[in-house]
Amino acid sequence: MQLLGKAKELAKQSNKDVSMVCIGKEDKESFKKLFKFGADNIIFYENYIQDERVFIEIISNMIKEKQPSLLMFLDNQFAKVVAASLSSRFESGLTADCIDVELDEDGKFIFSRAALNDTVVARIKCINSNFQMCTIKKNSIPIPEAKLENVCGKIEKFDIKIDDELNNSSIEIIERVIRKDENKIDLNSAKVVLAVGRGVKSLETVSLIKKIAKKLNAEVIATRAAVEDGIIEKERQVGQSAISICPNIYFGFGISGASQHMVGIKNAKIIIAVNSDKEAPIFNYADYAIVDDLNNVLKELDILTSNL
Repeated sequence: MQLLGKAKELAKQSNKDVSMVCIGKEDKESFKKLFKFGADNIIFYENYIQDERVFIEIISNMIKEKQPSLLMFLDNQFAKVVAASLSSRFESGLTADCIDVELDEDGKFIFSRAALNDTVVARIKCINSNFQMCTIKKNSIPIPEAKLENVCGKIEKFDIKIDDELNNSSIEIIERVIRKDENKIDLNSAKVVLAVGRGVKSLETVSLIKKIAKKLNAEVIATRAAVEDGIIEKERQVGQSAISICPNIYFGFGISGASQHMVGIKNAKIIIAVNSDKEAPIFNYADYAIVDDLNNVLKELDILTSNL
């Protein structure tokens, strides 16, 4: 849905349509949902083989017939393999792990992504390419609001001949085993997060933040600086060099507001910042600012949440 939101925004600016490529089993209810979130057309190919080679062949034929100006992919491993192969086949520009895509005054795509060891955001423009490609970092783009009214678009069933060799997948799935990990940290679906910055300083304070988070049914995240200081697990890192999230409420403790971290939470709906330095850059992003020692605020929060 994040891809559709950005694609629709770009399509409106360039007076183009948004086509969603669906490969797999036909699902009309899912198609209706895609139209509500911004798709103008759905190009569907019925296929039951989860093999990169098959997907590459199908999308290659679609590119030749449809001649798109931009192809956007998710940043999962499967999509990255497909995108990289297509880029090589068509000699097309591919920008990976994008956090944004824009159009310049000349109607050229500009892709933003972290660079130079995540110290800057690079803005990339591809040249000498008939069409552009990119992979989009998860949660870096807000999910658009679905249209309330019933909407419909064009569903085109794409039909090409796939070589028998490709139809006989090189991968055979013998068994699927879902590993249950009770300690798995799920930051992507968290609606409320409490963030640990370098200003937190101690493991005892991190433990208190985790205690409060548990009572609020929230997750605890961290800046790269806090992770490097060894006070919190790397799996909780959010920012340019880690993951992006889009919670309803972000509560930051001892966080200066460096761009490397803030880009990872730019889609948070409400940002509450606690910092003893009234000049901290995070206050430029915050909806609510608390200038105080974070330990004082945490003590009050612990008391307020004691009955939850």
